[in-house]
Amino acid sequence: MKIRLLCLTLVLACNAQPPDANVLTQISGPWKTLYVSSNNLDKVAENGPFRIYMRGIDVDAPRLKMYFNFYVKVDGECVEKSVEGSLGQDIIINAHYEGDNVFQVVEVTPNFLLAYDFNADDQGGMTKTVFFFGRGAHVNEEDIAKFKKLSSEKDIPEENIIYLGDTDNCPAQ
Repeated sequence: MKIRLLCLTLVLACNAQPPDANVLTQISGPWKTLYVSSNNLDKVAENGPFRIYMRGIDVDAPRLKMYFNFYVKVDGECVEKSVEGSLGQDIIINAHYEGDNVFQVVEVTPNFLLAYDFNADDQGGMTKTVFFFGRGAHVNEEDIAKFKKLSSEKDIPEENIIYLGDTDNCPAQ
């Protein structure tokens, strides 16, 4: 399992570029999860560990660290989580949460963040998840199309796309 994760990290790192300071600045700040998709619906179902309700991402560029603050629901109750990741080239973050993760910011604008996560859990399972984070309630149809396209490219069927905006009743922070 560790070898597969290492191979994935190496593949993603090929032809890598150092993170752009402008991009890192756009990533830091408050975010809310609007959509999520996954090849493993159990991971994003009610009470699933990747049905996350993002609140903020902080980038510490000098230390090459990224911090994620979010909630998950356990039996309907919001539970706050914080995860620290190591920031690599091409905005690839290695973090430990429910196993080993290779998380990549695919695109970011002032109002939209599209990300992909590959998780290798402790039971040997491999999960691909795509996240659509926003900074407001307004969603651009072009950005949703990018989310759907990335989900499709990661072999996640469209029926595995879940809108989370209506189920987010966790504290705002």
